[in-house]
Amino acid sequence: MDLRQLRHLIAIIEERSFSAAAKAVHLTQPALTRSMNALEASVGTPLLVRRNNGIEPTSAGSVLYEYANLLTATADNARADIARLAKGLGGALNVGIGTHLADLALPKILSEFARRYPHLSINLKIGMIEDLVPMVLEGRVELIASMVPTDRMQAGIAYERLFTTTTHLYAAQLHHLCAIDDVITFEQLTRERWVYLNCLHADLDMNRFFANGGMGFPDQVFRTDSPRMMRAMIEDEGCLGIMPDDYMSGARAQALRVEGMPVPRATGLLYRPDIPLRPIVMEFANLLRRELSKPPG
Repeated sequence: MDLRQLRHLIAIIEERSFSAAAKAVHLTQPALTRSMNALEASVGTPLLVRRNNGIEPTSAGSVLYEYANLLTATADNARADIARLAKGLGGALNVGIGTHLADLALPKILSEFARRYPHLSINLKIGMIEDLVPMVLEGRVELIASMVPTDRMQAGIAYERLFTTTTHLYAAQLHHLCAIDDVITFEQLTRERWVYLNCLHADLDMNRFFANGGMGFPDQVFRTDSPRMMRAMIEDEGCLGIMPDDYMSGARAQALRVEGMPVPRATGLLYRPDIPLRPIVMEFANLLRRELSKPPG
C-alpha cells in the first residue's frame, strides 16, 4: 500500500461514494476503482462494501481507515516540516487545547515557548474534548492539554493529570439568588435562565444535575461554544452557569449554595502512548507540566 491509496480510501469512506470521492481526489472513477483494487490486493481482504445507502467500510476497512488518517497526517506534517527547514525555518508544533485552558494559562506559556524557538510554527486546535480526542487518535495533533471529564476517556489514549480544580454554580453578584443564605432548591433553579457549553459532556452534566433534583430541566437555556461568552452571560445577563472556579477568579459573580456542588474537574495531558512524542513536543509537555502543576489563577 502507499499513501496515495490510503488517501483514496479515506475519501471513499467519508464521501460514501466512488463518484464523489473521485472528484474529491481529482481522479476518474475507473482510476479510483483500480487504486482500491490494488489496495485490497495488497492487504489481502475486502475493504469496502456497497449498501443501498452508499459505500461502507468492512471491519478491515474501518481498521485501515483509522491508520490511514494517522499515516497521511504524519506524512503531511513531515512534508511541512521539511519545507520549513528548506526555507531556513524551524519545524512545527501541533497541539490541541481545551477551551477553558486556552483562555487562562496558555497565552503566557505559548509566548514563552515561542521566544525559545523563534522559527517554530505553533499550530493550535482549540476546542471541546470531544473534538480534540479524535484529532490525537488520527495524528492531527500530538498532544492535548484540556479539562477532561471522566466519561471522555477511551482506549488508545494516555492521560496524565496536571491539576484538579472545582466547579460551582455561579450567578452575578446582584442576582436575587445570591441573597439566599440557605441551600437553593432545584425548584428555584429551574425557574432561572441558564447558560452552558454546547458539547456532549456539558449536556450530560446538566442532565445529571437536574435529574438528581427531580424537578425537570430549566425552561430557558443558552448554549455556546465559548467560556468567555458563558462568563459574560452570567455577569451581565442574569444567567446561571456551572463554571470552573479558576475561570471565574475576579468575576463579578459568586458561587451559589446548591446540592451536589462543588464538583471536582481534572485538567491534564492526553496523547497516544504507542507513538513516541517528538523532542519538541516533549519539551512543550514539560513546560505545561511545570506551569500547570497548580491551577492557573
